[in-house]
This record gives sequence, structure tokens and C-alpha cells, in this order.
Amino acid sequence: RMDENYILLPHGVNFQEAIFPDTQENRRMFASLFQFSNCSQAQHVLSFSSDWEIQEDNRLMCSSVQKALFEEEDRVKKLQQKVATLEKRNKQLRDRVKKVKRSLRQARKNTRHMEQMNRKLSEKLSSAGGQTPYINS
Repeated sequence: RMDENYILLPHGVNFQEAIFPDTQENRRMFASLFQFSNCSQAQHVLSFSSDWEIQEDNRLMCSSVQKALFEEEDRVKKLQQKVATLEKRNKQLRDRVKKVKRSLRQARKNTRHMEQMNRKLSEKLSSAGGQTPYINS
């Protein structure tokens, strides 16, 4: 609600007592909804005018809001770095799995080839042993 001068009017909320304690977690949780709530008590209630954007920029200079925004930016940077590290590690592990699978396929292929060679050799030995008489007999 606003009055005739476009000044925001409170609607039955006691602005003197905090509903939630002023903790880092609560600040972070409500940062997106109430970015400027800590600044409004220290400054006059803003009316809509041509200088509204300048006044809004001044509100951004409030130290508590800046602090919360900087903390959030730092948290985002750390999370982005962590994500990048995990993605890099994930890629390394995927590459390693590919190499192990390739080695396993090659080993199975070699095993099948060797078994085939052994079978052929056994067949040759058994057929050769039955056809030719022993020289020493």
C-alpha cells in the first residue's frame, strides 16, 4: 500500500522486533527476498521520483547487503571451482574406465585367439600322431 505521495505504508507489521534471528544462515536464506531489509531502517522510506534509480543504487551500498552479496559471490565461486574440479576428475575416471574396457576386450580377444590356436595345434598333433608310425618302434 502507498499513500498519496507514493510512500510505502506498513500493514500491521512490527518493524522493531525481528521475526527471525539475525544469523548468517537466515541472511543467506532470505537474501533473494529481502535484499534491502537491513538498509531500510537506516534510511528514509523512499518515494517514487525521477531519482528512483539513483536512490536504489544508494541502497545497494548498504554494507550489510554488500557483505551478504559478497559472501554469496564467494560461495558461488568456491562451488564453481569445486564443480570444475569434480568434472575434471570425472573425465579422468571415464577415460581410465575406457582404457580398462579396451584392455579387457583386447585380452578376451587374445584369449579366444590363443584357445583357437591351441585347438588347431591339438587337432594337428592328434591327427599327426595317428597317421605316422613312430620312428623308434
